[in-house]
Parts: sequence; C-alpha cells; structure tokens
Amino acid sequence: MKVDGLRKGFAFIEILLVLAIILFLGYKLLNLYFKSSPLNKETGKVLSEQGINTTNYKTIMDSTREKIQTIQKQHTDQLMDIK
Repeated sequence: MKVDGLRKGFAFIEILLVLAIILFLGYKLLNLYFKSSPLNKETGKVLSEQGINTTNYKTIMDSTREKIQTIQKQHTDQLMDIK
C-alpha cells in the first residue's frame, strides 16, 4: 500500500528555517542583555556614587555583585574583630 504525499523526516529548508528563527531570537535576547540600561538620570547618578557601573545590564550586575561581596567581607571582618 503506497501513500502519496507523505514523507519521513524534515526537508533541509525546514531545518534551515527553524535554525534561522532560533538564531534571530538568540540575537535579540543577547542584544537586550548587552544594551545600555534605561536608567533615569537620578538613578544612574546614585548608582555611580555607590561605585556601580551603569554602562549596560551586565556591568550593573557585575558591579553590584562586587559591591555586595565587599560589604559582606567588611561585615565579616568586623565580626571577627569583635571575637
């Protein structure tokens, strides 16, 4: 029994189309991640005074993480001095 019109697997063009869509979505997400942050001037000024780099989202996260680690280390050192 032969069925016309049915085939197994995907055509090469279908795989290319799916790959193109995935790459496009990845590009958009990475572009958003590395894009400059939309902070207003007052917020950017306050963060800069605290020593947090506001160039883009990644630098905000990295600077904030470093700042928190520094504060934690200072508190740990203070607690060790008390003992």
